[in-house]
Amino acid sequence: MLESKTRLGDMLVEAGVISDMQRGAALGEQKQWGGKLASLVIFMGFADERTVTAVLEKQLGQKCIALKDKEIPSNILSMVKPGIAKKYNIIPIDFDKRTLSVAISNPNDLRALDDLTFALGIKVKPLLALEYGIKNALGRYYA
Repeated sequence: MLESKTRLGDMLVEAGVISDMQRGAALGEQKQWGGKLASLVIFMGFADERTVTAVLEKQLGQKCIALKDKEIPSNILSMVKPGIAKKYNIIPIDFDKRTLSVAISNPNDLRALDDLTFALGIKVKPLLALEYGIKNALGRYYA
């Protein structure tokens, strides 16, 4: 995965997605309460998930899936128990042969991926998704 040296907040401002003032507000919220900047920008209503996703894809050089309109079959969802999905903040997306594709906000978190592989007993393929979208999908599918 390619890492960009430009910060996401700067990229969102440069792309005209948010203003300097909105970036400052989101960074202030992040400093006070934590969380990922992309999720905060969406939560605060400064931009929608698709727009932020497009900028994040450019920053990371990796496709980012939007979960908002994605329908996940129940047989795929049943492969991951609610407790595991919530613990690792993941959503199972697809299963192909012996590999489960999961939406995760940090596909570079090798420890979480190793733990998931061990807990599920199958190979796990990480797919980048926004934390905001994952949390909404967890509520929708595992409530």
